[in-house]
Amino acid sequence: MLNILQKNNIVNVLIVVTRYFGGILLGTGGLVRSYTQALQKALENSKKVEKCQGIEMTVKLDYNEYSKFQHYCKDNHIFISNVEYTDLMICKIELEEEKKSKLKEDFETKTIILKDIKEIRKKYITKSI
Repeated sequence: MLNILQKNNIVNVLIVVTRYFGGILLGTGGLVRSYTQALQKALENSKKVEKCQGIEMTVKLDYNEYSKFQHYCKDNHIFISNVEYTDLMICKIELEEEKKSKLKEDFETKTIILKDIKEIRKKYITKSI
């Protein structure tokens, strides 16, 4: 099982395979095959993610700009983690650190229409791979 994880470059996981039958009918080869198949099926059905250095920010925008902003976030791999509804929409977003400059540039050039943008903190973020 460890060999399969190493070949797929998968780290920081816990794999548990439980045997309900303690007999020797499968033999060593059968046991290895069944453990391998169980792990391969688990990997096929799992969502692989990567942790990376990121930034949590808040952006304020008008309600009519929200759908454009959602599309912008999807295209640029920015995760909207929370939305607050006041006179403006206040979105808490998470993005990779290297994407911060593009977001600020798009804000300044009015590629995206935002009222305000503010950095909250640096944090590790999860991204799908």
